[in-house]
Amino acid sequence: MTFETLANTIRSRFKTQIADVYGLPTQYDNAGLDRPHALHGRLTINWGETEQVSLGAPAGRRFRTVGVMTVSLFVPVEHGDQPALEAADRITTAFRGVEDAQVHFGTPSIVRVGRSESTWQINVHCPFWADDLG
Repeated sequence: MTFETLANTIRSRFKTQIADVYGLPTQYDNAGLDRPHALHGRLTINWGETEQVSLGAPAGRRFRTVGVMTVSLFVPVEHGDQPALEAADRITTAFRGVEDAQVHFGTPSIVRVGRSESTWQINVHCPFWADDLG
């Protein structure tokens, strides 16, 4: 699986399961977003290592790419963290232990970042991996 295919699979799942369903304005890697004065998010794909995980003939070798999908959730300061926590719960439910087009998602974790300029930030980190033969 190419990096482009892997990234598109992750973004597509997020868009169809979270952004479109819940109306979450989301900024994707190297894309713009007019930041609304309400809950909004930023999806980032953090690539890890790719390594060979099996032996065999060249066509039968398995290579695994790992990484972490990070969704940063922002709400205006002094509006509480409930909207961000609700969104974090939805993301966790949509990705926990799921396989989508040969991309495996692990167990998400939620990290309180706190104040970031005029917003309150909570991150959801979800590990993923995908295998490629060849």
